[in-house]
Amino acid sequence: MKKGDEYLKISDNQKDNIDINQKRLAKKDEKIVNLIIEIILSTTLKEYYEKSNKIP
Repeated sequence: MKKGDEYLKISDNQKDNIDINQKRLAKKDEKIVNLIIEIILSTTLKEYYEKSNKIP
């Protein structure tokens, strides 16, 4: 039996739940990626600021 066959045997409600869970996971992944980008960017900017010439 193929994985696709198993998907066809479940109810519409279960399919909806699977779709909702996949969307939630995608959103979580997107938020994690954005958070990592924000951390890297803020760290980079902080390092740049600390190394730059300060105005007296």
